[in-house]
Amino acid sequence: MKISRKAALNTLTGAFVSMPFLGFSRTKKELQTFKQEFGVAWKRSQDYTLTVFNQMPEEHIDFKYTPESMSFRTQFVHCVTFTAMQLAGRLEISNPFENKKDWEKLTKAQLADEFKAFYAWVEKVAGEVSPERLAKEEGFAGGKIQVWQFFYAMENHIIHHRGQAICYVRLKGITPEGYVGW
Repeated sequence: MKISRKAALNTLTGAFVSMPFLGFSRTKKELQTFKQEFGVAWKRSQDYTLTVFNQMPEEHIDFKYTPESMSFRTQFVHCVTFTAMQLAGRLEISNPFENKKDWEKLTKAQLADEFKAFYAWVEKVAGEVSPERLAKEEGFAGGKIQVWQFFYAMENHIIHHRGQAICYVRLKGITPEGYVGW
């Protein structure tokens, strides 16, 4: 088949012009299902986070494998405080964990309750964010992502620290319970 240069350029131009539109259509679809999909993923995250956290005996929740490392407790507290700070700052909402102090004095059961409150708060925030706000781009890691993607980026951060906490459990001679998948 023979194609003229003009026809080829018109085809390429049409493709480039339609790309942003196709991206917008896909984004609209993602925004329609984001809250439902995220809610399911977030519930699984909570279940697995609490599974990992609850495996460490209370007498070892402040365990550090080196003096400069985070403690087992701090792995989880960091997830709460960092994520809440990031979401509250980006969405310009109140951070319920901002003035929380004395995390190191909480019992294991009290910490687990704080984690449950954190997960409930994030789920509520995700459910209340407008589609327009979810579509807005924000700076992140040297680039830009849409706000809906930021929720998953924060979950990825939690996954990182939860993985570190699993190593702490193993260092205490405990075989971690099975993975709670998506």
